[in-house]
Formats: sequence, C-alpha cells, structure tokens
Amino acid sequence: MFTVHGQWQIDITPPNVFVNLVGAFNCEGMTALEQEARQKWLNYNPGQLYGAVINLSQFEMTTSDSIEALKDYFSDMEKRGYRRIDYIGIDALSRKIINELWSQSDIQVQLYLDVAAYLSQHPSHRGAAEWLTE
Repeated sequence: MFTVHGQWQIDITPPNVFVNLVGAFNCEGMTALEQEARQKWLNYNPGQLYGAVINLSQFEMTTSDSIEALKDYFSDMEKRGYRRIDYIGIDALSRKIINELWSQSDIQVQLYLDVAAYLSQHPSHRGAAEWLTE
C-alpha cells in the first residue's frame, strides 16, 4: 500500500468550487482528493455548484496513474453539471491533458497563465480562497 502524495485545498463559495493542487500526486493522492471533494459536494444540492477554478500553478503530474485519476476527477465534474472550469497555472503538459479531456465536452474551459491573470478577469473572486489573494 502506498501513502498519499500531494496536497490540496478545496473552498466552496456557490456557485464555484476553488481547488488548489500542490506537489506531486500519486494515484492514492488523487483518490483522497476526490473523496474529500465528494464529501464536501454532499452539502450542496445538484445544480448549486456549476463553476470550478482549479489552480495547477504548483501541481506536478509525475505518474501516469495520477494523471488517469485526475482525468477521472475532472470527468466527474461534468457528470455533476459543471458548466465552466477555469484552470490557472497551465504548462505545456497540463494544456495537452486538459485539451484532450474536454475536447468532447460542452463545458466552457478557460486557461490562465497565473493567479494574477485570473484575478484581472474575475476581481470579485479575490479572497474566495486563501490562494486567491495576489
């Protein structure tokens, strides 16, 4: 059995879920993240949450099983009725994965270079999560 690798923070301010991913995740880390997210989602009615902001600025996808687990987590968001997902801190690898993941979806996806670029477009979200304070 492997230990959980990766750190995350999930903040919810309806209609948005703010997720900050830090470090190198293994499959167990992605599974633990998904379990915590699902537990938090239980506090909200279907349709109450439909936007997500995911910070990948400090996220390291180091194993193929963690990438597959991440894809499962994101596809679950579509099933839950999300309409918009904003990704922050996109590098070439994450851009490729995100483009593949959402290519067949109706979800509106926006990519931002960093938190400052995101907040310039969404200033009302400043402080909605601890990491959204730049």
